[in-house]
Amino acid sequence: MQSDPIIDNALMIQIMLERVKSEVINNRNLASDLRKTVAKALAEFSGHISSRNKLRLIVNSLKKELKPLLQNYSDVLLNFVIQTAIEMAHLEYLGLSQWFDDVNAVDDKKVESSMNNTPISLTQWNGSLFLDRFIATWIDNSLQQIENQAVLTMASSEDVNYLKDSINGTSVEPMIIAAAVIGRIIRNYQTIASTALQHAHSVAAVDFYKENPDMIEEEEFSAILDLKTSTVCRSLSGNRYPLGTGPMPPLHPRCRSRLLPVLKPELMKKLVTKPARKSEWGEETYYEWLTRQSATRQDIVLGSTRGKLFRDGGLSPAQFAKLQLHKNFKPMTLEEMRRVAPDAFKRAGI
Repeated sequence: MQSDPIIDNALMIQIMLERVKSEVINNRNLASDLRKTVAKALAEFSGHISSRNKLRLIVNSLKKELKPLLQNYSDVLLNFVIQTAIEMAHLEYLGLSQWFDDVNAVDDKKVESSMNNTPISLTQWNGSLFLDRFIATWIDNSLQQIENQAVLTMASSEDVNYLKDSINGTSVEPMIIAAAVIGRIIRNYQTIASTALQHAHSVAAVDFYKENPDMIEEEEFSAILDLKTSTVCRSLSGNRYPLGTGPMPPLHPRCRSRLLPVLKPELMKKLVTKPARKSEWGEETYYEWLTRQSATRQDIVLGSTRGKLFRDGGLSPAQFAKLQLHKNFKPMTLEEMRRVAPDAFKRAGI
């Protein structure tokens, strides 16, 4: 059984990671960008798709316009996942260093190299398991879905407007978009992003553990146990392995399992009885601590828009903390925050 401080620190990091996932997954720009690009690609076409030649021209136009957009989203996600891994390694370091001296941090370049060279542990994945190609497969799959829809439109003797509606949906209503081709493309992106970000933590954690073999002797597989937990993760939860030898989450798409450090027995005894060291700034709240972090770390924890508001909105850490939740403790959306504190958004230029 892990000690409470280890569990508490792991929970804090996982909450941060889930918030990062949510920020990426709920990005509405992707749907808007896809719809605009599809409309542009089809603007020069009209009437029924009555021949293979016309089909070829339409498909080529769609791919020509869509591929750069998809490539850009892929590149941005790849860079973001790697930067998140670097931040996760630092958070692991901060967690342990509040209890012990002489904790070794992991070099950023080491984490980046590990991210590029450590395969994702998806046993039933049909594509590449290396991060760059894992993310890039989303591009190929998306373009293939678009092409398939064009072929089906021709086979059904439908016209270009039908094709556009079947790809984009007939309106911007979320339920309509979800049922269209771009809805599937967006869900696939969300799955890729969520899975890659969980991989980022595992790689960062193992690198950090290996950097501190005098303190950490094993790694423990830990699953979030709820109705969504897979059978394999539920079965592995609590198992311990020598460093770098156990199963590394994610083990399936959208996996939320993670690794925990198992400290050497003599350190575990100290951890049970030793109070957490105060920072050199004394007692402080979470948002006070966050003011001392880099803009990159603030954006990873809060999301880019909230991060900018945090830095440039002229709010104290206590004021910003109050702005995060309703009275019933439900998180506020950005638009709700804007209605409560419009001046802060103006100061931040948001």
